[in-house]
Amino acid sequence: MKYLEFKMNKFGKILTDRADGKKAYLDITRNETFPNLLDFTGVMSMGSSFGDEILPRLAEKHSNKILIKSANMAIRSCVKKVIEDTQIEVEFV
Repeated sequence: MKYLEFKMNKFGKILTDRADGKKAYLDITRNETFPNLLDFTGVMSMGSSFGDEILPRLAEKHSNKILIKSANMAIRSCVKKVIEDTQIEVEFV
């Protein structure tokens, strides 16, 4: 299976608030094709507000599933919180 990857470090090393998450989502989805793999290489942390704006909305475009690459423990913890609050499926690769 071929993955369409998006590098999240484009938005910085610390991804925090909801407004930034909304801007990031618009940037990520500005094309007709939507990534199904988010690469967190170089990102130190992510807030759940930022994650809430991106993860469920991208997963919705891929049968409710998103893949995450190179997530450290802080990011994984945030992702797990987003998963609890939504019903998306996330796979760490």
